[in-house]
Amino acid sequence: MKYNITLFFIFLSLSAQQKSSEHKSYNFIIVDSPAVLFTMRQINQDYLSGYRLFAKTTTSLVKNKNLANMIQAGFQLLLFLPTTHEEGHRSVLTVHNIGSISQPFFNMQGAAYVKGVHDETLKKLRDTNLPTFIRLHTAGIESDYMLTKRVETIASFEEDEFNNLKWEYWGRKYAIIQYFVMGLFNYEVGMKEETDELERDIVGHDIYGAVRHLCRPNMNFYRYTDYNDLTEEEKHLVHRFGYRSLLNFLNPLIIGKANYRLNKNTRFNFGLGYALSPFGDFIDENVWIKNNRFNLYFYVRQYQNKHNWFHAFGIGLYNFQISKKWQIDMIGHFWQQPLNFNFNTDKYFTGAAFDGNAKYWFYDSQNVLMKKVGLNFGFLYKTNGFLPEELYLKEHLGIRLGLSFLLK
Repeated sequence: MKYNITLFFIFLSLSAQQKSSEHKSYNFIIVDSPAVLFTMRQINQDYLSGYRLFAKTTTSLVKNKNLANMIQAGFQLLLFLPTTHEEGHRSVLTVHNIGSISQPFFNMQGAAYVKGVHDETLKKLRDTNLPTFIRLHTAGIESDYMLTKRVETIASFEEDEFNNLKWEYWGRKYAIIQYFVMGLFNYEVGMKEETDELERDIVGHDIYGAVRHLCRPNMNFYRYTDYNDLTEEEKHLVHRFGYRSLLNFLNPLIIGKANYRLNKNTRFNFGLGYALSPFGDFIDENVWIKNNRFNLYFYVRQYQNKHNWFHAFGIGLYNFQISKKWQIDMIGHFWQQPLNFNFNTDKYFTGAAFDGNAKYWFYDSQNVLMKKVGLNFGFLYKTNGFLPEELYLKEHLGIRLGLSFLLK
């Protein structure tokens, strides 16, 4: 069904008259690793390409600008955002062979759910694999955060106009920050656990539940955590998360500024970011550099568990044309993370990952609207460690296949 919707937007976009004179690339992952349902990376990349086509088409077909904006903002906030957020949660269960049902429509309690999992299954996951259980809480925010980084990369490298990204970007940033900022007040969620455990959301409030289990992993199991269920130590941690989440505002794209001119041939952008990990939280400092020849991305990251800091960094090369037919992306990551993903330890291990993608443009058309079709071959190797959007915490070697369309 997802790919039917995506293809619908592609063909609708082709049939609509476009104002832009440039062709833009839209990338889709068809098969990822593991090849079961959809991974977090797959959902995020495919959704964002589909959303860009949706926004582009809406702007083209709806001549009233205010109405077009209302349509885009409404769909993003009421349908697209909860769908991708809940898919982030669901993907963590799927990679561990735990079946579940994503219900991305707001219910009478004002919440979207992932449900269909027994209490005993979740308790066993907590007791045998606490980092994954914590990530089960934080994966929705992780997915949201990585979508904002994808938007920032696309905009910084001028791969699309901000007009086609703004409501996704603003809506996603708002959702992330409001979730965290709730914790700065005595905010009671007020959710009552359903009688049928298969009808319950898997984690309840993402942040309260994650904090409670980070600090008290052996306490009696229940899903829905209220603010008053937290100890003073846990409330302090929730406040830390809430204040730091405001760092997500610190990117010029918030006001629609995609990049700055460094010299005649080079532009750059920078920004901060913040999200949660299976053992605490992390802060990113990001830099994008666009040149006539290459697009470079750098980040420096600081992880923190309860009290201790651990460092990470990465460097990537994007959309590098090695011939008329071939184009490559690659990024390397290096990290220090707490031993066994422990919330309390000051001991750490080191790890690394390499992610590459080769794109082969096998179809070149004279069509004014569709210029090219490409086949993507992706490769990822990582050692033990948490890498946002990658579902495996342990060492992993994976491949992926996809398609790209160069459309006007």
